Amino acid sequence: MNVQFRYQLILLFVAFHCPGFTYAQSSKVDSLKKLVPSLSATDRIDGLNALSEAFWGMRILDSAQFFAMKAVDESTKIKYGLGLGNALANLATVDYEIGNFVEMEKRSLISISIFTKLHVEKRLANGYALLGQAIWAQSKFDQAIEAFDQAAHYYSRFKDSTALGRTYGRMALLEEERGNYERSFQYCLKALKFNKNEAFFSLGQLYADVGDYETAREYYGKISQRLKVGTYLKIGETYYLQTNYDSAQYYYQLYIRESRDVSKKTLTKAYALLGGLYLKLEKYDTALFYLNIALTDFEKDNNRNWIMRVLLELGKAYKESGEVSKAIKTTNELLTTAEESGARQYIRDAHYLLFQLFDRLEQKNSAYLHLKQYTALNNEIGIDISARKLSFYKTSHEREQAQLKIALLSQQRQLQQEELKQASQQREFLYMGILAIALLAFVLVRNVLLKKREEKHLRELAETELRIQKLETKKQLGDLEMQVLRTQMNPHFLFNSLNSINRFILQNNKSQASLYLTKFSRLVRMILQNSQNKLITLEQELDSLKLYLSLEALRFDDHFMFAITVQDDLDVSALKVPPLIIQPYVENAVWHGLMHKEEKGQLDIDVLSEKGFLYIKIMDNGIGRQKATMLQEKADTTHKSMGIGITSQRIAMLEEPSSKGSVAINDLVEINGTPCGTEVILKLPIMYD
Repeated sequence: MNVQFRYQLILLFVAFHCPGFTYAQSSKVDSLKKLVPSLSATDRIDGLNALSEAFWGMRILDSAQFFAMKAVDESTKIKYGLGLGNALANLATVDYEIGNFVEMEKRSLISISIFTKLHVEKRLANGYALLGQAIWAQSKFDQAIEAFDQAAHYYSRFKDSTALGRTYGRMALLEEERGNYERSFQYCLKALKFNKNEAFFSLGQLYADVGDYETAREYYGKISQRLKVGTYLKIGETYYLQTNYDSAQYYYQLYIRESRDVSKKTLTKAYALLGGLYLKLEKYDTALFYLNIALTDFEKDNNRNWIMRVLLELGKAYKESGEVSKAIKTTNELLTTAEESGARQYIRDAHYLLFQLFDRLEQKNSAYLHLKQYTALNNEIGIDISARKLSFYKTSHEREQAQLKIALLSQQRQLQQEELKQASQQREFLYMGILAIALLAFVLVRNVLLKKREEKHLRELAETELRIQKLETKKQLGDLEMQVLRTQMNPHFLFNSLNSINRFILQNNKSQASLYLTKFSRLVRMILQNSQNKLITLEQELDSLKLYLSLEALRFDDHFMFAITVQDDLDVSALKVPPLIIQPYVENAVWHGLMHKEEKGQLDIDVLSEKGFLYIKIMDNGIGRQKATMLQEKADTTHKSMGIGITSQRIAMLEEPSSKGSVAINDLVEINGTPCGTEVILKLPIMYD
């Protein structure tokens, strides 16, 4: 057997077995090590590169690096371009595993230059993929997307579906990381066609972003066993976001145990996440210890994505531990890095943290400027998040329709006529769903235009306000905080209503879906009209409240009755109230009081005036707050509504020259002390135009 033929066998073996090397295959690597010394010139260099790739497949990084360096030295001596390009690509692969991203970028660029001159397009695909990973880790997002696009182009030409799916999966994670969620979702769909592991990982991340942590963990669980360790940090993060800190800590520690033998660099992310966990547990010294270790390692590797994440957590930790000056310095570093990288979510979070810090120092002007920038950016990102949620609901619906179609096709021939009838009904429901999505899209676009107009007005107002005395600045700051609270209310309510429409559609309940969709469209139109004004008439508020309650009663099969009573001498068409000021308390009474009641419930809303104030009493005969709290804790819900807290802050900020709003919540009990419901009393200043 001649040398060239033997080496061809080596290359075939490595190409087919490197990705899945096991301990049992180490004897074959030993055979390669014995064979390489007998080779010479270019054959020897190719053999060294084959050994480097084999050891990388076994995750023995020191040996992979050693043989690649030898290939570099020998290729340079005899001016063997292809061998040098392959060796540099192998070193770049090892650099990624150990976090040496700056050196990885340099080696990838040189290998790409070599492969371009030699017209080796198959190796160019791998070179561009490595370059994309290296510069992505340094938060050069636009350049990374360009490199991945080049890699995808070459992988597509040579029909390398596995590598193509892996590339699309990385592009999905990159776009998600910099806040372009719709693009990320589209790349997920592309990855799903070629490489399910990459698609499952990206989809898990996106479902975690929208708060569906159970589905996120389902996707992580679908990833093949050999890649399971890489999901432990992500699974831990889903538990962390659910405030299930014990489970989060378990998966972080599990990742540390499973990764310890691979590379110390792989532990840095786990240290960063543990730092964030201890911050939530209010163990600030421990949090600072882990976060500073992680920051040092990430800065050495110029891993700017994780640098920004750790800087944000450090700023919060310094703030909570009382080290305000360190917190401001750290947060300013985050803002500078985020602005250079174009990471909108970190720019937003940095502005909000600086607002809190300057507000604590009572530097109101600086606080106001950062709050204004946070508000504008938060509104932008909020629109992206709404669009992302719509995409997920639409995709879930299409997937379930496909599953239904497969089930129907497997039935006997006598059911074919019924299948056509059901398909027609499904199209009707799909059209109704599309109409609902189009209506909500119209609402979002309209809000964008209105907010741009409002931002222009705020800029003009800000220039005047900065010249006013300190007391006036404080009042304007309060008004802007109320604006932030209002913008957080509307998406919350719209999301719950859209979820109800989706449920009716999936249940094929045509009549209920049609009735609910009709009422929901009216309610959306009311919200669109009311949200343009800081104050609306009491009549408009009560009309939207009646429509909301009728929607809830319809959704829960008339499980409760309601009545709204207004004092005779009140002019509801003249009195003014903030929009959606009553609805969160009514929603709380329905969901946590009446829905858990076995028999039909009753909700009464009384509106009256007394001594210059408007009183709104909300009374339910539900199960009471104590029992509701116990049920909620047992339910282990993943969603925590902020509606009550936000609305109570809005009411507290309603301040007229001689009056101020307030909220009182009373537990109702029978004579024998048994809980029989809850009473909420809203006290609002009487306001007119």
